[in-house]
Amino acid sequence: MELRQEPISTSVSQNLAKIQQYFSQNDYLVVRNITKNDGQLLASIIYMNILVDETILNQQIIRKMSEDFLYLKGQADEAITSSLYSLGAVRLLPHLDTVVSTITDAGFVIFVEGRSESYGMMLPGYETRAIEEPKLEPNVRGPREGFTEDLQTNLGMVYRRLKTSELKSKSYIIGRRSQTKVSVLYLDTQVDHAVLEKLMSRLDAIDLNVLGDSAQIEEWIQDNTFSPFPQILNTERPDRIVTALNRGKIAIITDGTPIALIAPSSFFEMMHPSEDLYERFYFANFLRLIRLITLFTSLFGPSLYIALTTFHLEMIPTPLMMAFLSAKAGIPFPSFIEAFIMEVAFEVLREASLRLPRAVGQSVSIVGALIIGEAAVQSGIVSRPVVIVVAMTGIASFTIPSFSTAIALRMLRFPLMLLAASTGVFGLSLGLFTILLHLCSLRFCGVPFLEPVDSESLKNTCKKFILLPARYRSSSSYKKK
Repeated sequence: MELRQEPISTSVSQNLAKIQQYFSQNDYLVVRNITKNDGQLLASIIYMNILVDETILNQQIIRKMSEDFLYLKGQADEAITSSLYSLGAVRLLPHLDTVVSTITDAGFVIFVEGRSESYGMMLPGYETRAIEEPKLEPNVRGPREGFTEDLQTNLGMVYRRLKTSELKSKSYIIGRRSQTKVSVLYLDTQVDHAVLEKLMSRLDAIDLNVLGDSAQIEEWIQDNTFSPFPQILNTERPDRIVTALNRGKIAIITDGTPIALIAPSSFFEMMHPSEDLYERFYFANFLRLIRLITLFTSLFGPSLYIALTTFHLEMIPTPLMMAFLSAKAGIPFPSFIEAFIMEVAFEVLREASLRLPRAVGQSVSIVGALIIGEAAVQSGIVSRPVVIVVAMTGIASFTIPSFSTAIALRMLRFPLMLLAASTGVFGLSLGLFTILLHLCSLRFCGVPFLEPVDSESLKNTCKKFILLPARYRSSSSYKKK
């Protein structure tokens, strides 16, 4: 039933008939009538009992309104003013479409006899998850708060950390059926307004029936949808959102999901977790160096082993080469098939550990990998060096702070293995060149994905990679050159 921009009748009965027709076959719609002693209908309150707090509604609103309607000397609007405006933000709803959206958004609506507009107030009463430590981004030192699925709670955690009038927000309603609330946050004096305008125009263009998670927004607004690399940073930490806002970034927080988006983002920001800011600068720089090494290990570990043992044995030291050849004696498969079998087995175990209950998932991933690896070696299917290389590659991928980036590296590992098995180090170099070329081509609203090494001087570029002591860090904001 179409109710858009349909005016509200002065008759409560007619309004109720339309609302009940719209919510037909819905057992959770509740209508509470307020009448005089002679049975004359004065007003009706409509709400969904599974969305609103009925205890507060009954004790503080309906009871007081009934008394005011019966005993207050004056018109109905005076009773409404006396009963509602002292309890919270009351909105005038001039059309039936706003009435429906208020009811479905955990609010209640009041129709008053003789008035051509209704009154609405938000009164959510459903349970939400308490604030807990982030699951995907745990840290040793620093805040322990993580976002929840409630938008108001998440916005409160951000505003509590940024006590400034420069923090601006713009709200969106995305999803024709879900009517999901989305908030865009930015610091007005720090943000690049050209990027902000492009981002908002892309949010306006989103056309979905149901918005279930921020990942759908990410796919809609990014420039290159088919790239394996995530071009927008996602996080569940409010402290990371605050740091990004101070650097001129834009945060997108979606109702119903604990994952917020940060745009524009660069590849190197995804390699630097928020925990770096809470550690001593020399230790943080040491960890950044370790992550850079594990990045290449995760991406090129198996393919480099395949290339060396298949085409370039002369590049391996003689004692190590003899150890590899003795370990491969009796193995019926080439190095590529060995590595491919172990990589697939490792990915299957990793996926299985995520789907199993938490109590047994970790045990299955660790014990399963040990048992399968040892059984494969004992049965002569794979050699021990391959098991070591695959295990080190898998462990290295766990050090990547961004889970989405780690997934991209895991996917690219397989075509690189195929290139290494086909043409050796030459094919591996060609694959590396292709990846770098692709990364250089990525943009978000005109901002390069490799932004720290795009066009700045060497000194400024080094500052993006090396974490200086807190007193020497530049407070200058991100600006598009």
